[in-house]
Amino acid sequence: MILLAVAPNGARKTKIDLPTIPLTADEIGQEARACQQAGASMIHLHVRNEKGEHSLNSTLYKAAIREVEDRTEGTLFIQVTSEAVGKYSSDEQFEMIYNVKPQGVSIGLREIKNHDEIEINEHFNWMRDNKVFPQLILYNQHDLALYKRWLEEGVLPGIAYPLLLVVGKHQVEGIFGTEIFKNNFKTPTSSWMVCAFGTQEYTVGKQAAKLGGHIRLGFENNHLLKDGCSAKSNAEIIEQMANHLNNKGQKIASYKDACKIMRPKW
Repeated sequence: MILLAVAPNGARKTKIDLPTIPLTADEIGQEARACQQAGASMIHLHVRNEKGEHSLNSTLYKAAIREVEDRTEGTLFIQVTSEAVGKYSSDEQFEMIYNVKPQGVSIGLREIKNHDEIEINEHFNWMRDNKVFPQLILYNQHDLALYKRWLEEGVLPGIAYPLLLVVGKHQVEGIFGTEIFKNNFKTPTSSWMVCAFGTQEYTVGKQAAKLGGHIRLGFENNHLLKDGCSAKSNAEIIEQMANHLNNKGQKIASYKDACKIMRPKW
């Protein structure tokens, strides 16, 4: 069973980059519905301020969440991002999580690695108690080692978390390439998902699906279809992967499935 998640906008791209990128709450709601109809059961949500800049403003998040819930009748798993984009501190990231209390939240381990570990434990215990499901973002083996250490030392409560593996994003400590799939991906995880860039997104997604991994797709990282043509919408990208999975006889996760897949093993 493969979960298809849409990342429709991201933190940086504008209408100049992609005229059809959804940035307002209304646009995000419309795109969420179209992507759900195309096969997505989860959305990875960014919001923008009045200048079109990345924001962790809780009021903006709540407005976008309401639009998505209304358009999808509450049957799309909604994950907000806590991404700092170099402008928010880890304290501000956790403050947003407390204020919004979302269904799900993505957290880059590299963005909170210098945060007090006792406080990290308290924050994750709060998320557990309040049924906020975190997905941890890893960019390379260095991040993976930190995740394992925090599990072993009890910094992260529980035994396993949903992970997002970012393939092809260069960092100082290294990069995840497709070699991560050669011997299957094995680490303590309740589920794992991949995202990649450009036309590599489709190839990496197919590779992950063969091994039981889940797939995040969309304009945040890519606007190209497998033939190199520009997609008119995020829904086109979702539909392309859904068609591939259907042709391979692989079941696509429903909303109820998504809620189970994105739940940590606390």
